[in-house]
Amino acid sequence: MTRILITRHGQAEHNLNTAFFMGRSPAARLTEKGREQARRLGARLAAEGLRPRIVCSSLPRAVETAEIVASALGVEAPVQDEAFWELNKGDWEGKMPRDLPPEVKRLVDADPFGFRYPGGESYRAVLDRAAPAFERWVERWPDATILFVLHGDVIRALLYHLIGFPSFRIGDWITDPCALNEFQQEPGARRWVVRVNDASHLG
Repeated sequence: MTRILITRHGQAEHNLNTAFFMGRSPAARLTEKGREQARRLGARLAAEGLRPRIVCSSLPRAVETAEIVASALGVEAPVQDEAFWELNKGDWEGKMPRDLPPEVKRLVDADPFGFRYPGGESYRAVLDRAAPAFERWVERWPDATILFVLHGDVIRALLYHLIGFPSFRIGDWITDPCALNEFQQEPGARRWVVRVNDASHLG
């Protein structure tokens, strides 16, 4: 059986002001609270007796989270994969959602899955790059426990890939920092949803 764990990076500096689109900004680093969230996640996995292989986005906030968890568990260093970078919001990175022109807001509301930010990506584009990478890592390590340390929009795209739901609900999923999403898979069998956005270890 393969156990698939997916988590978001810990709280980063840009999360303190959620009015900004940060996307792929390499400047965002974990806050002390974010580092503590990562330590608590590591402690929870240790208490459950898990020693996962870890794959993470290569953006700094995800790498730092993954490294803290790996250190807490005494497992191999995380493998970094650029396919899991956050949704690229293009010309709007570093700007405020409230400043989106009304016509752009209407387009987002009409098709949140397919809307592509000017100079950036759509959720569909994130799915097209992240889902194949995800499947490759799962296939590489059958019968293992794998922890993916990713970003909020990437997690939403993978939940769409794994669960299936109307695409217009893509933005409805809460992805708390260092919360756990878990799926189990037996050879030749469907994937089972075990837990979604479980943040009980964070207090």
